[in-house]
Amino acid sequence: MEYVKCDLCSSDKHEPVAHQTDRLHRTTEEVFTVVRCAQCGLHFTNPRPTPAEIGRYYAAGYAFHASAPSWRRRLDRILDWAANGPLAGLAAPLPVLAKRLAARVRPSVTDPVLRFYREGGQGTFLDIGCGAGIHAHFWGAESALQSCHRRVDVAGVEISETARAALTEAGIRCWPDLSSVPPEENFGLIRMNWSLEHVHSPREYFSFIARHLSSEGQAIITVPNYSGLIYRLAPDCVELPVHLYHFRPEDIVAYAGEHGLSAVEVKTFSYPEMFRAAAEAGLLPSEFSSHLGIVKAKALLDFMKPLDDLGWGNDMLVVLKKTQLAIKAERDA
Repeated sequence: MEYVKCDLCSSDKHEPVAHQTDRLHRTTEEVFTVVRCAQCGLHFTNPRPTPAEIGRYYAAGYAFHASAPSWRRRLDRILDWAANGPLAGLAAPLPVLAKRLAARVRPSVTDPVLRFYREGGQGTFLDIGCGAGIHAHFWGAESALQSCHRRVDVAGVEISETARAALTEAGIRCWPDLSSVPPEENFGLIRMNWSLEHVHSPREYFSFIARHLSSEGQAIITVPNYSGLIYRLAPDCVELPVHLYHFRPEDIVAYAGEHGLSAVEVKTFSYPEMFRAAAEAGLLPSEFSSHLGIVKAKALLDFMKPLDDLGWGNDMLVVLKKTQLAIKAERDA
């Protein structure tokens, strides 16, 4: 384990705000602490596993590292469509199907990757922490690297050897870490899809984005929102120890500002399955799980919509661009 200073402002003064063990993946019974920086307010896990230690805290099937047969991908797309379509309520009398669809209910949030290219964006799409490139978490299969590869040039950064092998087999360039990406590479779109909270130094990733993002490009960061309702209800409802940082929107904006980047979009959102999973792991009261079916999931989604708009959504999307000052400095260099 290592004790660290704040990665954002370098202060060594902080106070504990939550204590928790690994309630989700059950890899350890050790208890970890989330602290709040006394100077800038950033929340982070401290002490935490070192880079050499962190691997043993990941469950074997964590985070889309493995590939999947084509029939499973097609089934996932059908279930996603059924859960979020106008006829989803018809599954209510069928408890097994209703619960399965409830897990896939999500708000309508425009996929920023597809939007970027649809609106004329240019350049290679780099996905940092892309897994095997077959599923993009909230955004589904259509936004994953293997699907995007059919339309634009793509590349990935992924620590898992198994996942990189799947990407290479699909004809996708990939690197094991940021330092392996050639310094001359430039990207029109860089995405960190629920991966920034896992890294040991977010500052290094913002620095990488600033160096490798094209002047007209965009960087897309999606992470849990520690200002979200679920964390206001239970500050210890966190994925420890694999989540090393617990960001609020203002934290991402602050990091961006230090690296010549500005936020052009900040949006928070929630989906019902997060409440159910947290309750079943013992991180929220059991009433939140209580056999969440499709009807209750839709009702919870409607309840969360105004809170999402207020910035209380449990996840956030931040879209960044280079500032004009940073672009001018590059051109003058």
